[in-house]
Amino acid sequence: MQGPIKILFHEDREPIDPRCIRRFVNAFSKSYGEVVREIIKKSERLNEEVFKFNIAKLMPPFKMTRVGAFHGVKTHKKHLCDPNGVLDRCWEAVGAELENLKVGIENNTSVKRSRVLVDLSPKPREDLIQKIDKLFQKLIRVNVMTEKKGLTNISPVGASKVLFAVIPEIALPVDNIQWKLVFKTKKYHKILSVMASEIDEWEKKFKPKKDLEKVDPNPNTTLPAIYNIMAMSARPLVRAARAR
Repeated sequence: MQGPIKILFHEDREPIDPRCIRRFVNAFSKSYGEVVREIIKKSERLNEEVFKFNIAKLMPPFKMTRVGAFHGVKTHKKHLCDPNGVLDRCWEAVGAELENLKVGIENNTSVKRSRVLVDLSPKPREDLIQKIDKLFQKLIRVNVMTEKKGLTNISPVGASKVLFAVIPEIALPVDNIQWKLVFKTKKYHKILSVMASEIDEWEKKFKPKKDLEKVDPNPNTTLPAIYNIMAMSARPLVRAARAR
């Protein structure tokens, strides 16, 4: 059975050239880029207000608000629209732990925020990924009452996007195609570990060292934000392979 697709490598396992990744980043949706830069900036410090605002800002561009638990969630001027109360439920489930996690990262690491995921040594990195996975598990158990579907749980797709909205330096938003056909796993911690390992491997291929975040001309970025653009770009390749 074929393994997961490598996001930063060609099919022959050669690394994708930094200039090519830069072109992908520059060509991606401007509205997506603006929203991601905004949530990265706002999530430097985390509290309930930032948590809810960032999720409400991120979900509409990802088309997560048409149906399901996040239906109707959006920002309108300076106000939040949350008709199902899903933002409240999410905060109740993971808010306190997320605040503590952010403070712990800031106080206990000296690495750049954008590179936390890969610049930590292996054991602290794995411990951090496991903590994120526990938050993910709590989020997928959150449910809300919706008008159209009744009692609805937050999906793994929704949970991953909640985490990316507030800890974009570590979390990766993962859509349905990526879960099933790109990463080929149901385990979020495995996806985060694969992302970190692959970024490590990619950077080692380029000497002198080429930090991945430098392919993005905008300094307000994170490694998962760049990796996500490449992961989303891999989806058409998956569809083409299935069609053959």
